[in-house]
Amino acid sequence: MKYICKTNSKGMDYDDFEQSFADYVVHRAQEHHGSRLLSQMYQLRYIEKLCDVQLNVEGAKIWAHKLVLAAFSPYFFAMFTGDMKEAYQSVIQMNEIDAASLELLINYAYTGVLKIHVDSVQSLLNLSSLLQVDDVQVACSDFLKRNLHPNNCLGIRSLADAHTCVDLVEASDRFLEKHFEKVAKGDEFLQLPVEQLVDILTSEDLNVSSEEEVYNAIIRWVYMDKKNRMSCLPRLLKEIRFTFLSPHFLVDILEMEELIRYDWKCRDILDEAKNFHMFPDRRKHHRLANMKPRTSTVGCIFSVGGMDSTGHSLNSVECYNLRSHRVSIEASMASSRSGVAITNLDNRLLAIGGYDGRRYLSSVEAFDPVQRNWCPMTSMNQVRRYHSACTLDRQVYVVGGYNGRSVLDTVECYDPRTNRWRRLSSMGHRRRHLGLVSTEDYICAIGGSDGSAYLDVVEVYEPRIDKWRVVCSLQSRRGGVAAGVLGGKIYALGGYNGQANLATVERYYPVEDRWVYVAPMNQCRSGHGVVPIGESLYVVGGHDGTQYLNTAEKFDQTVGEWHSIGSIGMQRAVAGVSICKNMQFT
Repeated sequence: MKYICKTNSKGMDYDDFEQSFADYVVHRAQEHHGSRLLSQMYQLRYIEKLCDVQLNVEGAKIWAHKLVLAAFSPYFFAMFTGDMKEAYQSVIQMNEIDAASLELLINYAYTGVLKIHVDSVQSLLNLSSLLQVDDVQVACSDFLKRNLHPNNCLGIRSLADAHTCVDLVEASDRFLEKHFEKVAKGDEFLQLPVEQLVDILTSEDLNVSSEEEVYNAIIRWVYMDKKNRMSCLPRLLKEIRFTFLSPHFLVDILEMEELIRYDWKCRDILDEAKNFHMFPDRRKHHRLANMKPRTSTVGCIFSVGGMDSTGHSLNSVECYNLRSHRVSIEASMASSRSGVAITNLDNRLLAIGGYDGRRYLSSVEAFDPVQRNWCPMTSMNQVRRYHSACTLDRQVYVVGGYNGRSVLDTVECYDPRTNRWRRLSSMGHRRRHLGLVSTEDYICAIGGSDGSAYLDVVEVYEPRIDKWRVVCSLQSRRGGVAAGVLGGKIYALGGYNGQANLATVERYYPVEDRWVYVAPMNQCRSGHGVVPIGESLYVVGGHDGTQYLNTAEKFDQTVGEWHSIGSIGMQRAVAGVSICKNMQFT
């Protein structure tokens, strides 16, 4: 419809005006329209007006509107819109449901507000799962994740599994693995069914300080119901990584356990483990030789002392956590030490000799991974820098080095039983910056420098006869070389040949007495460290000919390739690098 307004000559002088009006307009309610309606319906429910359904639960009567319940829950939607008898009933009996939780959820349907309390979360999770209220189920799951504890994680895991809360199951599993030693001391652990216990024990990521803790947990679980569970012991013992238990523990603890002593299946498992330790020359053919350490027990990589990019000797210690891939700063040594030798004895790190910036050292410090501190030990017979150390049969061997005047060919051995160092036969060549490794029955000194030339000479020391002998030479001269043992083969990695730093790697086959080149590292390195872990060699730090390095890389012998790990601490060279296996991960 059109309205036309003409100018009135007697009144105001308007221009001709023509306006068109629409047939309709759209009015939109304010954004809180829906919540206002629900709020009003909630008030009606509160005074029990216009409600068309009464839910009887555990003697309680809960009034509601079918329309609201059907819109809120697929469970109620199916009940009220299908062919079920409840669709035509105004009073509905609901069994095996917690009345308080149902009241909370129906209030939430009207208000959109729900208080989840530690005392109500389990029943809310049960009911929200039944009623298919997904957002409440997720909220309960998130609440439980934040409240995981060694005393409740197994119960929460079982609850999550029953309601297919995948994220909560995974979170509970990770928590259990991380805090296994505490969980194993709780009451929930003792109630585990054997199948679930086996699943837990097979985990590569079980965070334990040693396999002894796995054994202790098994025995505690069995003794909880000895009569019915002792038959499960052989199956559970098979999940222990016996190659990482000490012979003393096998003999003093396992062999003395009556449940093992009187079960022939258990005795067979124990005998197999003892044979592995008793006959080192047969290990490579032994079934247990294929056992891998758990992620937690392979330990942390320690970088100890060394020299920074300004040339100063360091007393700082860095620890690379193989579980979290993070670097932490550990307690510093009492002395700065560059050109230090480091080895592991009885799960303690020994930092031996070095240079503190003023003098060459003969002193020795030991790091306790439990107390996380350093303490002094008996000093060597002479000062040494740029020497190497290794451990064989609980004896510490220190080889070569430099005393501030000359390159050394001398060798010393520390025996913890006597707490003394003694001189051994000297090498055939003077060496500093050499690589040194121990195998099952001998020690191998690789490359180095005699002060005027870089060496390709390799010598082997046999402790039982106190003799050194020359074996096949390296294919490249290497000073500042790192050496490691993996899969029964000896590796010589990087170094300096007198002209350039090297990335090349050689592998020695002892039976065939020959060296062959394998895949080179990603970076040239000298003065670096190397440690074997599982099926891999980890290389840390060093100097690439231009700068000091803080990078690390890993050689996977199964595929013969190097993979970069990235930066794992400060730039340093001629540091001591080793593994400490008795540290609890956090």
